[in-house]
Amino acid sequence: MRTVVRRATRPMMITGTVVAIGLLLSACTNGGSGAPATPGTSSAAPKPVTLVVPTSQAPWNPAYAKVIAAYEAETGNKVDLRPFPNPDVKTQQINDIQGQQHTFDVYQINESDVAQFNANGWIQKLTDIDPAFKPDDAILSFSNIARWNQAKQTFTSDGDLTIQPLAGNVDIFMYRTDIYSQLGLSVPKTWDEVISNGQKIMAAGAGKYGGVFRTQGTPGASAISFEFTALLNGAGGAWFTDVGTNWKPTPNNAAGVKAATWLQELAKLGPAATTTIGQAQAIAAMQSGDAAQTFLVAAAAQQLEDPANSSVSGKIGYAEIPRTPSGQSSSITGLWTLAVPAGLPADRSQAALSYIKWMTSAKAMTLFAQNGGIPIRSDAFSPSGISPSMQSALNVVKSTSEGLPEKPTGFRYPFAGDVLNVTEAALGDIAAGTVTPAAGMATIETGLQAVVTKNNLPVS
Repeated sequence: MRTVVRRATRPMMITGTVVAIGLLLSACTNGGSGAPATPGTSSAAPKPVTLVVPTSQAPWNPAYAKVIAAYEAETGNKVDLRPFPNPDVKTQQINDIQGQQHTFDVYQINESDVAQFNANGWIQKLTDIDPAFKPDDAILSFSNIARWNQAKQTFTSDGDLTIQPLAGNVDIFMYRTDIYSQLGLSVPKTWDEVISNGQKIMAAGAGKYGGVFRTQGTPGASAISFEFTALLNGAGGAWFTDVGTNWKPTPNNAAGVKAATWLQELAKLGPAATTTIGQAQAIAAMQSGDAAQTFLVAAAAQQLEDPANSSVSGKIGYAEIPRTPSGQSSSITGLWTLAVPAGLPADRSQAALSYIKWMTSAKAMTLFAQNGGIPIRSDAFSPSGISPSMQSALNVVKSTSEGLPEKPTGFRYPFAGDVLNVTEAALGDIAAGTVTPAAGMATIETGLQAVVTKNNLPVS
């Protein structure tokens, strides 16, 4: 047995469990090189291993911890799960791969960073580890998140298999059923109806705010830009003409200006200090009963339905956000994914892939959903033992996820940071009303043109 050297890390090491804090979301083979068993395996049990896995400090950590405990019990392996603040997960992994430290056996990658990790060759093709690997058909596509097309620098159905989704976060609409019932409001099918409902709530004095939405811009981060992309999709717009083929920016057109106008009108329904309203503040406004409606990642539902921390538990309804003009889901996805680091020895790579297979199995994802996680499989959305409210939320997540377009609409670009440096500030100004929707979108288009030029992207 080789000696395992533990490097000092900022968070404490945890095996099989995590303390969830915050909002959302050394070499490690210990006792042999055998890969972990996967569900249904009948061969002799291999030697147990210890996998070092980073994770974000997110609301779904307790659910993930339950799944990891089940994995440990079934396989005999151990998981040294290391929680970091959300942005630090990426930093830790980049330091690991660039220094060839091989600290981690599995990478947990935020969706907005997946393209960068793929483009830079920081993760392995899963079929290089196991040529026979094929994802289970029940795992949802999420606009081809698992398949990277290096030539087009985007995700396509014929791309290479490099990752698997772990947490299926998508944006959904959340509203106070008691207030809607009191005023006779219908669940909105368009963004104009969302705004109109909010105005009626304010006029009737039925809620402190007609709605609280994410309006805080954070340059370089996917904050206000994340939720705004759902508005842009809903208006029939897009950031670029045809991602992967024609990168000509297109935010400053009729659809883009319409989406920006919706953003400004939605912001008027909430607190005047729009620049202070991030995701955490929008969730808190719903929990306290101040907000009558919002749209957020589905993982927030668990917080809203927790009677110990929410005054509106059991009073929240869930629905899809308004769809695109073509009838597809306009939701933006905020997935966390799993991948195997490049350069990892073969035995550890095989163990890592077995872990990923286990974590995305029907058994694991059902347990994940039972404990408040958002599953990534179509057969894990009706787990036993959950509340009717949570089942309602999961039903909406499933229909939303199944309706996503094949081409991704979110910030899955290797240069996503450059794009977000442009969009975050300008969208924050639009929400605050310091610029007109048209002027704000013109600023964004000019900035995106510079990004396209900087990255030498094809435009036709």
